[in-house]
Amino acid sequence: MRLSAKGKSVAIEMSFWMTEDGAIHLVSNDRDAPTFHVAVRDKKSKPSGHPYLYRELAKCLRKMGAPAPAYTAESS
Repeated sequence: MRLSAKGKSVAIEMSFWMTEDGAIHLVSNDRDAPTFHVAVRDKKSKPSGHPYLYRELAKCLRKMGAPAPAYTAESS
C-alpha cells in the first residue's frame, strides 16, 4: 500500500475474478493488506450485493478476456 502525496488516499494492488456461483471476488496482492478479500454480487438484496460495482468489475473482466458474468437486464 502507499499513501498519496496529499495523504488523503491509499493505493493498493488488487486482483479479481468470477467464481462458479457468479460472485466476483477481490483480493489484495499487497503484503501490507494480506487479509483483504471481499465478494461482490449483482443482486442488491444480497448482503454483498453492489450491482454497480459488480457491472464495472465484470466489464473489466470481459475486456481482458477473463471469465466474466454475462450481461443481463437484471444486472443493469
